[in-house]
Amino acid sequence: MPRAKKETEKKYVRQNISMDPEQLKRVTAYCQKEERAISWVIRQALEDYLNGKIA
Repeated sequence: MPRAKKETEKKYVRQNISMDPEQLKRVTAYCQKEERAISWVIRQALEDYLNGKIA
C-alpha cells in the first residue's frame, strides 16, 4: 500500500551544506553512536540553534 503524500509545506527541503573534514568525521561518529542519520542530527542542531539553545 503506498504512503500518503505529505502536504507541500510539510515536506523536507533538500539543501547542500559544506563542512570541513574534521566536522564530517565528528558528526559521522556521533551519528553512528546515536544510530541517527546525518540529516536528523543537523536538523536537530539547527532547531536548537534557532531556538537559542546553542550560542
